[in-house]
Amino acid sequence: MTESTVAPQSKSGGGRKVLYAIVAIPVAVLLFSTVLYYMADNKVLNLGTVNNGTLITPPIQLADLPLTHSNGEAYDYHQPESKWSFVVIGGGECNARCERMLYLSRQAHHSLERRMLQVQRLYLNYDQTISEPLQALFAEDYATTEMLYVDKTKLQKLIAGSAAADLADNRFYVVDHNGWLMMYYSAEDLEQTTLNDLGKAVIKDMKRLIK
Repeated sequence: MTESTVAPQSKSGGGRKVLYAIVAIPVAVLLFSTVLYYMADNKVLNLGTVNNGTLITPPIQLADLPLTHSNGEAYDYHQPESKWSFVVIGGGECNARCERMLYLSRQAHHSLERRMLQVQRLYLNYDQTISEPLQALFAEDYATTEMLYVDKTKLQKLIAGSAAADLADNRFYVVDHNGWLMMYYSAEDLEQTTLNDLGKAVIKDMKRLIK
């Protein structure tokens, strides 16, 4: 009786299969992540995001901009006690919508209660001057909102292509403690009820974000 034999499997063939598997797994994960991001970005899939503000994706590193104080000194986001920021962006003059954003950011800030000390308010002035009415407004109502100066061309270049690119004057922005511009809130009109509702939405978001 002839003993049947089974040819041993080629070692090189088995090695190739293992190699293919190693390569295929991260590729599959990458493809899946890409599809998931696309579906979420186009609102085909809801991932359970609960924020009320409009997310800026990807976030923008505002600390890349050369920001200066009124005395010309550089502003540094990377400080030991860095804070979250409510940011209003405008020029040397502030129209009615701009003023309401300053008001909204101040009211939302005060309503954070114990979290209030973890947030600061900034006004980014992209003009080199400031009008007398705006100076008076800050002196009377917004003394605790710090005005910083930024080059408008550099600012526009940084935010080009993002959700914040048009620098709309009916918005204020949220910047995290590391300098990332990550979210904004828009007021559809200047009615007090609209601002009150928007303020509540801001507070709800910030109480989740600030631990």
